[in-house]
Amino acid sequence: MNAIRRQFFLSYAVIGSVMPLMTVFLKEQGGFNYFQIGLSMSFTSVPMLCSPAIITLLADRNVDPRRILSVAFSCSAVVLTLMYLSSSVVFTLILFLFHGMAFVAMIPLQDGYYFSYSEERRKEGLSVPDYPLIRVWGTVGFIIPSLVLFIPLSRGVSARAILPCAVAFCLLSIVNSFSLSPVKRLVRKGKRLPTREALSAIFGPNARWLSIGLFFGFMAASCYYAFIGNYLTEDVGLSNKHVGLVINLGVLLEVGFTLLMPWLQRVLHLKGILVAGLFCMAARMILLALFPNSALAVLVQLFHGLEVLALYVGPVMFLDRLAKDEFRNSIQGVFTMAVGGVARVIGGAAAGLVVSSFGLKGGLFYGAALATCALLVIAFLFSRIPRKEEIREITIPTDDAS
Repeated sequence: MNAIRRQFFLSYAVIGSVMPLMTVFLKEQGGFNYFQIGLSMSFTSVPMLCSPAIITLLADRNVDPRRILSVAFSCSAVVLTLMYLSSSVVFTLILFLFHGMAFVAMIPLQDGYYFSYSEERRKEGLSVPDYPLIRVWGTVGFIIPSLVLFIPLSRGVSARAILPCAVAFCLLSIVNSFSLSPVKRLVRKGKRLPTREALSAIFGPNARWLSIGLFFGFMAASCYYAFIGNYLTEDVGLSNKHVGLVINLGVLLEVGFTLLMPWLQRVLHLKGILVAGLFCMAARMILLALFPNSALAVLVQLFHGLEVLALYVGPVMFLDRLAKDEFRNSIQGVFTMAVGGVARVIGGAAAGLVVSSFGLKGGLFYGAALATCALLVIAFLFSRIPRKEEIREITIPTDDAS
C-alpha cells in the first residue's frame, strides 16, 4: 500500500502546485477580468465531461491503470512545460485544457484502483487500510507545493513559478506509477458497458438525490475556488506568498479531519458528515463576505476539513458501495463526469458572470446559496447511505432483464 500512498501524495501535489494561484496568475499575467477568469476556469473544466469516464472505462476494459497513469502524467508534464514557456495567456489556457484532458481523470482512476486492489486483497483475507487513511496522503501532498514556493514568491518571483513545481511532481508521479502493484484482470460477464452500469447506479434510487445535492455542492465549490485567491489579495489584502499558506492551513487541518473520519462516521454516520460539511461550506463563504479581514480568513479555514470530507471523501466511499467489480473504476469516472464535471463547467461560467456583475462579495454569497441548496437536498431528500450488504434494491438490471 505504500506505493498507493505515494501516488496520492504526488498527484495531489500537482494540484496543490497549480490551484491556489492559478486565477491570480491569469489576472496578473494576462489582465483577465472576473468574467474572463470564471469563463476560463469553466473552459478548463470541459475535459471533465469526457476524460474521466473514458479513462476509467479503459481501466475496467482491462487496460492496465498503472500505464494509464504514467502516460497521463507524462502528457501533463509536457503541457505544463509548454505553459511555462508560453508568452500568450490565450495559448496558455489552451494548453491548460490539454493538461486537464490528461489529468482530471487521474483522481477517480486512482480511487478506482485503490478500491479494486482493496477488494482483491479482502477476497484473499488480507487487511486493507480504510480509504481515508490512504486519501490523507493526497492532502499532505497538496500542502507541500505552497511550502516549496513560499521562498521564491517572497523574493518576488511571479506566479508563473507554480508551473515548474507542478512538472517536478508529475515526473515523480510517473516514476512511482511503475511501483504500483498489478490488479487482476476480470473476465466480464454480459455485454453491457461499465459506463452504462455506472450511470444506472449513480442515478438509481439509492443515489439519485445524493448526486443532485452534490451537483449544487460542486457548483458552490467551483465558485469559491475560482475567486478565493483574488478575494484574499484584493479584498482581504493578503500578499501572493501568503495566499497559498492561508489556503493550506485549512488543508493541514483537513489531515486531522481525514484521520478522524472513521470515528466521525461512527458518531455522525456518512450522511451526517455530508450535512455538516455543506453547512461549514455555506458558513465559511458568508463569514468571509461579511467580515473581509485576515484574521477571519485564517479562522474560517477550520471549516475546510469537514467540507472536503463532504464533497471529496464521503461520496467516493458511497459510490464504491454501489459498485461491482466490473465497473469499480468506471463509477468513479462517470460520477466525476456527469456530476462534478457538469457542475464545474456551469459553475465556473455562472460564477464569473455573478462576480463581474456583483463583485467578489456577491460571488461568495452566491456560492453560499448553492451550498445551502446542496445541504437541503441531502438533509431532507436523500434518505440514508446503506452499507453494501443492506442494499436489497436492484439498481443495476441484469443482461436478461435488459
